[in-house]
Amino acid sequence: MRKSFLAVLTASSLIATSAYAATPQEDIDHMGIYVGAAYGLLKVDGDDQDFDEEDNASRYFVGAQFNQVLSLEGGYIDFGNYGNSIFNTDLDGYTLALKAGLPVTERFTVYAQGGNIWWKADINATDDSADVDGSDIFYGVGVSFALTQNLALRLEYTRFDVEFDRDEIGILAEIDSFDTKVDYASIGIQYTF
Repeated sequence: MRKSFLAVLTASSLIATSAYAATPQEDIDHMGIYVGAAYGLLKVDGDDQDFDEEDNASRYFVGAQFNQVLSLEGGYIDFGNYGNSIFNTDLDGYTLALKAGLPVTERFTVYAQGGNIWWKADINATDDSADVDGSDIFYGVGVSFALTQNLALRLEYTRFDVEFDRDEIGILAEIDSFDTKVDYASIGIQYTF
């Protein structure tokens, strides 16, 4: 899994370098409607639970870049299945975030984002299971590198705080609540219209 992620990262870097060399130095405004996709690695930590150390997740997004600094972005993320031999969940959700960016150069931008995730989980614990949903916050940072006027490469690190309350996890009634912190490091591509 790590080898395939590193292969994608290496290939993306080579594409970025060749695209940068081939593209004339033109003004890149970064503004407009955009779409994109990302793939990355997960690290999940739960209250006093030992989860599998890593997994992967895919994300798809659409957004509107209002100016050089501010954008609004919605998306869908599939975390796949994570957990351990006692407790595991299949989690996915829809996101809405506000992004604030700081253009460092014409092609390179750093940004922070924060928003909300509306998630749905299929929880399995011992011999029982349940379908639950909820809403929690997420936040993160990232960098964007413009390959062309319309195409950009994105690297992001995002933290999703997902909390299962007692009424959501009746199958684990002895637990008052169960906080899960999902760290997601991803590489993605964005196309601006």
